[in-house]
Amino acid sequence: MKILVEKFGGTSIGSIDRIKAIAQKAVLAQEKGYSEVVVVSAMGDTTDDLLALAGQISTKPRHRELGMLLSTGEVISCSLVAMAIQALDKKATSLTGAQCGIVANGIHTDAKIENIDTTCLKELLAQDEIVVVAGYQARNGDDIAVLGRGGSDASAVALAAALEAESCNIYTDVRGVFTADPRIVKDTSLLSGISYEEMIELAASGAQVMMGRAVEIARKYGIKIKVSSSFEDSPGTIITKEDCLEKVVITGVAANKNVAIIDIFGIKINSDVTAKILNKITEKQINIILMNSNNAGDGISNLSVVIKPEHIDNIVEALNWFASQGSINHYQVKNDVAQVSIVGSGIANHYGVAYEMFDTLSENSIAVLMTSTSEIKITALIPRENADLAVIKLHEKFELNNL
Repeated sequence: MKILVEKFGGTSIGSIDRIKAIAQKAVLAQEKGYSEVVVVSAMGDTTDDLLALAGQISTKPRHRELGMLLSTGEVISCSLVAMAIQALDKKATSLTGAQCGIVANGIHTDAKIENIDTTCLKELLAQDEIVVVAGYQARNGDDIAVLGRGGSDASAVALAAALEAESCNIYTDVRGVFTADPRIVKDTSLLSGISYEEMIELAASGAQVMMGRAVEIARKYGIKIKVSSSFEDSPGTIITKEDCLEKVVITGVAANKNVAIIDIFGIKINSDVTAKILNKITEKQINIILMNSNNAGDGISNLSVVIKPEHIDNIVEALNWFASQGSINHYQVKNDVAQVSIVGSGIANHYGVAYEMFDTLSENSIAVLMTSTSEIKITALIPRENADLAVIKLHEKFELNNL
């Protein structure tokens, strides 16, 4: 059985005409000899609309109820796509994430895929059914959970891995992965290929074309991903393992404006307070994007953590307790920052890349508040108002328009 998994994002499924086009594409794939699995997101801005509705009811809804609500958008999409395929005189069945065997754990609004029972899927595919799956969702115990922003990508790649599919095609509203966000930089280059590691780092740095967790699944199971447009024919971008001995130094630059920094002052160096603070953050299932600790003298250290803004209240609640116990002096929240990163597998083997990045930021009077480096990424925390300028200037500096 030659299986193909194809995922269509919200903009790709944003109208009845687009749904009919997806149905035709699925039928064409089947006629070419593929057993076709279609994974769909919610139509257009449905998820944002549902979040807005929830916000009108409660400022802090339970994760379980929010997961139930947000899962409905994909159910609508998959049933409509199945109907459109049936209207073309082909067999199709729509399945929720739970019905197709996806099991997840963790909090109901940001669950992680644990395993997939493919029995139902394989039975339907063996009967020449085109299976349309509601992405972004899974079964968590007896409940429905959703997989976090971009979770339909994770659904598609995980299904491709579980079914041992030939590949996983991700259709979106852009022609593939670019060297920078085309909405910010006019002369970006379309990348014909990018490694798993580079794509994971770009996604973590703010590039929204792919969910980082989905690429991690692909890397683990060796699934080749093709990202391309559902609106036009384009070669797209292939995400796969590194296959070139000599790569360009920088593959892309990205900015993430959805970050905040909390500076914590007055931690005794020989105490276990830092560990306790980090443990409290872990208990609340909050991911730390960047972290820095420094010696402030007199046996005191300061700790800075960069997190998503939606987690500020949870961390502040914990810090207020530490402050009341005298474990920390005080803390400061900055919600006007951004993370800008350059990514490339060539960084580790080329001197002066960090200098060129920070010199470029300095030349454009962009303050650097925190830094982080790895073998394939250099990141700076900067004022949010300078994020777009930083991306433009770094794209120019490393001549990414010429890739």
